Amino acid sequence: MKRLLLACLLVVGAGAPAHAQISIFQGSSLLQSVTQGDVSGAKSQLLRGENPNQTDIHGKTVLLSAIGSGNPAMVTLLLDGGANVNRADKAGNTPLLMAVEGGNAEIVDLLLKKGARVDQDNREGVTPLMTASRAGQAELVDRLLKAGAKVDRSDFTGRTAMNWAQEGRNARVTALLRQAGAR
Repeated sequence: MKRLLLACLLVVGAGAPAHAQISIFQGSSLLQSVTQGDVSGAKSQLLRGENPNQTDIHGKTVLLSAIGSGNPAMVTLLLDGGANVNRADKAGNTPLLMAVEGGNAEIVDLLLKKGARVDQDNREGVTPLMTASRAGQAELVDRLLKAGAKVDRSDFTGRTAMNWAQEGRNARVTALLRQAGAR
């Protein structure tokens, strides 16, 4: 009987730390507000001193979450609240790269105005210009070129933005890249 009682106490005692560990991995209030699109809630959290550069367990910042949601108001709030415009996730994906991937010109413009590095690549050597060229996003290619993106950089497979545009058979993107000096 004593062993059974002791075993029950150990199981109950073991339950508390497990719950505590689980709560550590739950999102912060700021992250929850961002993922729910609650701009006023996120503003309140920032005013209370929550870190605008916090990340989840995958290295994804709250800014990257806001960009993934396509919410320009939230992106503006986070940038104005001190979020690092160039902080990448564990794969090296930057806010600008993610905004280009999402095809959101308004967010791309916000990031560029806040000093996003136009040629910062991810761990595969992919730049925002390559991403826009691969997707055939002529409007974004034009914006990135005007912001100073280098046309002849290559990723780790050796492909340049021009190679990606040609593979996608996008004549407008190819023409924009050629005008900018791509070969």
